[in-house]
Parts: sequence; C-alpha cells; structure tokens
Amino acid sequence: MDLHIKLGLLLAVATSTIADVQFYIPQVTVKPILGKVTYATFTLDEPQCIFQQFATATIWLVVANDSVVPSLTVTDLSTPVKYYSFSKNKYYHTKQKTAADYPCSDTIPSLKGIIPVGNDSDCNATYFCSGPFNQTGPYRAKFVVLNGSTLVTSTRWSEAITLRAGSSCGVPNGTFRRSAAMIVIVVILSVLLAILLACLIAALVLGSKDICWCHKIDNEGFLVREELDMNDYVFNTTYIPHNLYMTHSKRISVKPASVYTVFK
Repeated sequence: MDLHIKLGLLLAVATSTIADVQFYIPQVTVKPILGKVTYATFTLDEPQCIFQQFATATIWLVVANDSVVPSLTVTDLSTPVKYYSFSKNKYYHTKQKTAADYPCSDTIPSLKGIIPVGNDSDCNATYFCSGPFNQTGPYRAKFVVLNGSTLVTSTRWSEAITLRAGSSCGVPNGTFRRSAAMIVIVVILSVLLAILLACLIAALVLGSKDICWCHKIDNEGFLVREELDMNDYVFNTTYIPHNLYMTHSKRISVKPASVYTVFK
C-alpha cells in the first residue's frame, strides 16, 4: 500500500513538473538591469525549478521569427539548427544546457538567473551560438527538452519581442529639420561674405591704381600753357616769379607772353 502511495506521489510530481514546463512562458527579464532589449539583443529570465525531472535530457532555447512560429513542426523543434542558417530558416537552437544548469534558486540576481540572446559577437558555423540580430523582429523564444532526437516536452512560446530601432537612439526628426535650416542659413551667409570680400579686394585694387597714378603725376608734374596779358599786372623789374618760366628773358615785358605753369 505504501509503495502504491509513493508511486502515485512520484507520478503526481512528475506530471506536475511536466505541466509546469508546458505552461511556462519565457519572458524578457524583469530584473533591474540595463539593456534588457537593445537593437541587436534581448535578455530572458531563466526558468526556475521546472526541469528537475529531466536530468538525462538536453534543454535547448529555440529562437524564431514571429512569422515562422505557426509553421514549425515537432521535427523542426527536435532537430537542432545552428545560428548561421538563421537567415534562411528563420529559427535556430542555442543555449544547450542540462537540468542542473537551471537551479531552483537565484542566489545572485544581478549576475545569474538571466539568459542573454544575441550576445555572441564571434559566431560561426562550428557551434550553436547566439549571434546578434540585424532586424527589429519581432521574435519569439521557447525552451525544448530533447532526449536525443525526441522531443520530450517544451514550454510555450514567449510573447513577441521587438528590438529597439536604430533611429530611436539618433537625432529626433525636428532637430534634423532645424539642423538643415541652419545649414542653409550658414551657406547663404558664407556666400554673402565671399561676395563682400571680393568687392573689398576689387576696391582695394582699383584704389591702389588711382593712388599710384596720382603719385606719378605729383612727382612729374604737368605743364599748362597760359596766355597772360601783362598790362594787367605791375611788377618790379627786378623780381622774377619762382613758378613762371619765360621763353625769351627773365625780365618782364609789357607785351603779352606765353608762359607755362607747373602743377604739382
């Protein structure tokens, strides 16, 4: 009788554990950490106390595009697929672990109890890695328990997980429009400044020519012929003006004479 009770209790515990697995829904971690969802990764909470009865089984995390989830079969889930084929198959297996890797207590919440997805930067075809995503998704994830190539049980699919868009970390559109307007204003002002500078240079060049020409005339002077009527003037016969040059004599006669005035 006692044996029957023990077997019944064991069966009940096993059934309860399997039921816990089937009703478990993976979710983005609720722990207060940074970068729960980024443009290329997301972080799940680690399942607690639901895989103890599967010590000999292998536990995988399946990540898939939301669009292919309805079409995935038991064969797809029980046949591990590597990350390098994700672009073609739209799903892959990763985080291969055993039941012992999922303890019933999270002793260090800040370091344990979470599963980063898409965090393997060096990912190739040699192992079941979890490389970064190149699209925002959405994606879904679930845990499968495999015994060889047989699917023993699995959790439910997570809710759709959409990654952050790259533009969300960029400059807002309003700021971009204001920046474009500022660029136009700066260009216009630069053109006007260039025109003003060109006019200034031209004025300096023309002004320097005028200055050189006047300086040459000032040095050389020029002669202007003037007809003077000497009857209108009375001079001392011994005085010779310093700025008049006479053609015949230094003495002033009463006759009209042609004189030349030098202008400096």
